[in-house]
Amino acid sequence: MASNAGGVFVYIYLLKAGLALPLVFLTIGCLMVLRIVIRFCVVPVIKRIGLRNGVILGTLVEGVSYLMLAHVHGLGVWLVGYISVASLGTAFYWTCFHAIVARQGDVEKRGAQVSAREAIFAVTATIGPLFGGLVLTFAGPFWAFACAGVFSMFSTLPWLGSERLSVEPEAQLDAHSRYYASGLAFSDGLVAASVNFTWRIFLFQTLGESFENFGGAMAVAGLCGAFMGLVAGRLFDLGHHKRSLQMGALAGACVVIAQVLGYHMVWSAILATIISAIGLPLYMSALMSPFYNLAKASACSFRFSVAGENGFDSGAGLGCAAAALFTWLGLPATWPLLIGLIGCASIYILLLRLSTSKAMV
Repeated sequence: MASNAGGVFVYIYLLKAGLALPLVFLTIGCLMVLRIVIRFCVVPVIKRIGLRNGVILGTLVEGVSYLMLAHVHGLGVWLVGYISVASLGTAFYWTCFHAIVARQGDVEKRGAQVSAREAIFAVTATIGPLFGGLVLTFAGPFWAFACAGVFSMFSTLPWLGSERLSVEPEAQLDAHSRYYASGLAFSDGLVAASVNFTWRIFLFQTLGESFENFGGAMAVAGLCGAFMGLVAGRLFDLGHHKRSLQMGALAGACVVIAQVLGYHMVWSAILATIISAIGLPLYMSALMSPFYNLAKASACSFRFSVAGENGFDSGAGLGCAAAALFTWLGLPATWPLLIGLIGCASIYILLLRLSTSKAMV
């Protein structure tokens, strides 16, 4: 709910708050680069406080960042503060979250568990954007992002009863694990820069820069994604690894192509958003199921997650920097959106090499 009621509006809000489009993309890129820097401090801290407490810390800090966002009005101190606090919170949260999921999940049921998570996320995607869009429209950014911050802070409660999960202080990743962690995540970062960050901004512009229209379109798409999220991981668990990889890569590519063809008109943009909601759970299950199994089989799931998150931030940061350049040059939206196809192709090649690996079985 925090992500879908607040997170999906962050960068389009910056556009409405007075930042030029290239500067919005540069803001995202700066946030990604700063997360890489912060992650050098994450490892020693997590050694002391454990993975669970790292997730809780990251969640609380990210909740504070939502409260800061409402005060951003163009370039200034509040924007710098938001980037700094959001980078800190998400660097802790995602690094620890992925490590916990990899460590606690079941290899033989990994696809079903990942797809169940995607389905739950899709359910909130039918409520959150509509709620966030209406609050932004009728109550303003302070109340909208305050609600997102509260949702974020409430999400710490389920973690309080879980294990602390300590980290091996001296464990080291082998070169093979580090290569796949960073390579898969870097490619996913390129896809995310295209189908998440860039697409949401262009969709917002196509829908008349209306928070209400944007939230409604995302909510309609979420209904379609909820069902797909439940079934996406079954092929992987049934042993159809190669087929699931092909379907996942194809789904990701179809999402990119739909967005490239649909961004310029309202009806086609909404259709592309629905196609994205259907295709992305397939893509995520094909990617994250083997990613988590590789992490669990590695010497340290946390350090695997660190390598993966650094790779993701590098890919997403590079994709957003390219989008900033393309939009500054006045090139059409086709250019930054097509970056996602490079990521999909790279993911398919990397996962195909792993399709007979014991880490995926």
